[in-house]
Amino acid sequence: MKKRKVISVLLALTLIGSCLAGCQGKAETTATADNSPAQTQAAADNAEVLEENVDPYGPVSDEKTVIHVGRAESANVSYEDGEDSQNNYIVKYLQDKLNVEYVYDFSVDDSSYNTKVAMAIASGDMPDVMNVSYTQLVQLVNAGAVEDMTDAFYTYRSEGLAKCFDSTNGISEGLATFDGRLMAIPDIQPGMDAVPLVFVRGDWLEELGLEEPKTLDDIVTIAKTFMEKNPGGNVSNGIAIDKDIVQKGGGAWHMNGLFTMFGAYPKMWLQQDDGSVVYGSVTEETKHALTEIRKLVQDGIIDPSFAVRDGDQCTEMVSNGQAGIFFGAWWSYQWPVVSMLEGADDSVKWNAYLAPRGDDGKLNVPMKSPTSTYIVVKKGCSDEIKEAIVKTVNYQYDLDQSQAEGVRPNGMDSPFSWHYYPINVLHCDYDAKEKQIQAVMDCIDGKVAYDDLNGDGKTWYNGYTTVQKDGFRKAVETNISTANAWGWATGAWIVQSQAADLNQVYAATYAESPSMESLWATLETQEDEFFLQVLTGDVSIDEFDSFVSQWKALGGDTITEEMNEMVKAK
Repeated sequence: MKKRKVISVLLALTLIGSCLAGCQGKAETTATADNSPAQTQAAADNAEVLEENVDPYGPVSDEKTVIHVGRAESANVSYEDGEDSQNNYIVKYLQDKLNVEYVYDFSVDDSSYNTKVAMAIASGDMPDVMNVSYTQLVQLVNAGAVEDMTDAFYTYRSEGLAKCFDSTNGISEGLATFDGRLMAIPDIQPGMDAVPLVFVRGDWLEELGLEEPKTLDDIVTIAKTFMEKNPGGNVSNGIAIDKDIVQKGGGAWHMNGLFTMFGAYPKMWLQQDDGSVVYGSVTEETKHALTEIRKLVQDGIIDPSFAVRDGDQCTEMVSNGQAGIFFGAWWSYQWPVVSMLEGADDSVKWNAYLAPRGDDGKLNVPMKSPTSTYIVVKKGCSDEIKEAIVKTVNYQYDLDQSQAEGVRPNGMDSPFSWHYYPINVLHCDYDAKEKQIQAVMDCIDGKVAYDDLNGDGKTWYNGYTTVQKDGFRKAVETNISTANAWGWATGAWIVQSQAADLNQVYAATYAESPSMESLWATLETQEDEFFLQVLTGDVSIDEFDSFVSQWKALGGDTITEEMNEMVKAK
C-alpha cells in the first residue's frame, strides 16, 4: 500500500479560512490583498503528518491512470515535426513520469473553447478535467458536479507549487474556496502585466530635443509636438488608442494609466476608508477622469475614431509612423515593438516610461487578479485521477520555471510553450517577472552566476547582452528569439528598476457575486458604451450621475450589496 502524507481538515480550513466567505444556499467566495502569508505558514507549520511524506513527482500507481481532458488550442503555437498538442515531448515526458495517459475528449480553438465547455456542462458529459471561468466554477459547485480538491492539493503539491500560490498572499486559493473547501486549482499569472507603461518613439524625442515624459502634461506636450513637427512625414495621431479603453489585466492600446493618474480605477471593486466596497467605474474619481480624458480627445491628442479602432489598426498606425505614442504592458517591448523594429530602419527607436505619474511622483497601478482560470475535476473521479492532476500541475510549474531545459529533445532550440501542457494553464509566481529580471541584471553585474539563472533567465540575459553589445540588428540576425528576449528583458527592467515608484492598488475582492452571473453582461455593456459616448462627445459628462443611477437600478445596487457582504465575511 502506498504511503501518503494526509493534511488534516483543520489545516485546510486554517490555510484558506482568511480568504473565503460562505453564502446560505449559494456558493460564493471573497479574496482580498490583505490575506496574510504568515497565517498560511503558521497553518503549514501545524500540519499533521499521519504517514511518511509522499513524492509529489512519483508515479501515481503501478497501473496506468487514464485522464480524460478538455482543453483549448492556440493557433499561434508551433511544434516539432510530427508532433501536436496531444503528441508532443512534454505530454510524453509527463506520461512517463507519472504512469498516466492523457486522452483529449476535446481540444478546440481558443475562440470556441468557452462554448464547448458550456455545452459540456449543460449536457453533463464532462471530461475528467478541464478549465473553466469563475462563473462556470460557481455553477458547477452549486450543482455538486465537481470534486473537492482540498486533500489532494495540499497532500501532493510540490514545494515549488506551494511557493507559487504563496506569492498571491492567499488570493488565488481564496477564489477557489467554497464553504471551507478548495473546489478547483486556480491558475496564477504574473502581476507585472498590470503595470501601464507609455511607449514613445525615442528617435523622434531626440530629433525634436524633447525630454522623457513623467507627467500627463509631458505626454501631451510630446504628442502635440509630434503632430506639429511631423517627424517621419506621416504623423496624423497623438496617442494610438483602441476601443477597449480599460483592460483589467493590462494589455496594449488602453487608457488604464490615464484613469489611474486621476485616482480612478474603473472595473475594480475598491475598499473605502470606512470598510465599504464600491465599484470603481461609478465613483467621482472616474467622473473626473472621463472629464479630463475627454479634453484630450477635444484637443486632438486622442483621435475620436479610437472608439471604433481595434488593436490591429493601432499596430498599423504606429508601424507606419502615424502615431508615436501608445500605452502598453512591459511585454509590449516584445510585441509590438520588436516586430516593428525588425522591419524598420535601424534609426527607429522605441522607449518606454513609467508615466503618467501623479503629484507624488508615483505611478498608480490597478493590480490584476492573479487568477482567471480554474482547473476542475468531474464529480466521481477517482483519488488516483485527482492525485495525477495535482502532480501534473507540479511538473507543469517546474517546466515553466526552467522553460523545459533538459527536456527539450534538441536542447533549447526545440520549440516550447505552456500550451504544450495537457492541462494547459499557466502557473508562475505572481512576482515571477520581477524576480527573473532582477536575477538577469544581477548576473550582468557579476552577483549571480549565469548557470544559476532559471526559466527564461538565460534567454533574457543572452538577448539583452547581445543588443547591448552588438545592437538590435545583430540580435535579429542571430535569432528572432534573441531579439524577443531583449524586448521582454528591457520591458521588465523598466518596471523592476523603478519598483519603488509604483503605487500598487489591489481590489477589495476579485471574486464575483451571485447576481453577477445574470446581471453583469448588461451592466458592462452599459458602462462601456457610456464611457465611449462621453469620450467621443456624443454624451455630456453631465449625464454621469444618470448613468450611475441607471447602473444601480439595473442591478448595480444588488451586486454592490453582495460584494460588501462577501468582503465583511472574510
